Amino acid sequence: MAGKHICIVDDDLDDIFLMSASLKRLETAAALSLSISTFTDGNDALDFFANSAASPASLPDCVCMDINMPGLDGIELLKRLRDMVHLQSLPIYIVSTTMDRKTHETALALGATGSFVKPETMAGMEEMQKRFLGIGAGD
Repeated sequence: MAGKHICIVDDDLDDIFLMSASLKRLETAAALSLSISTFTDGNDALDFFANSAASPASLPDCVCMDINMPGLDGIELLKRLRDMVHLQSLPIYIVSTTMDRKTHETALALGATGSFVKPETMAGMEEMQKRFLGIGAGD
């Protein structure tokens, strides 16, 4: 199976660790080859994606990002990423602790591929990530 590149944008290092650990478990269980890149700041992620137009091979297969980040938050980052022509079809998933339905609806209206409340368990995280990666329940 071809490798997949997942990008995580979250200011919380514990959440990055949980998401990365879950992806590594899925990598082993589903015989995947994954690479993971992370950004703890929305502006750093924006700079990376703005510069990726010249190098489309550097783009991840999907982005998982938080909403509640200092500085450039996830909603504003989502708007700016969707304004970039070379990113309009890139799957971007919002994964946030916010349970406010309106916030998740706003993310979807702005072009998020999906918007989820962060699972509190490793099993919940793996199930959510299976959806991102297109891994069926029987895999």
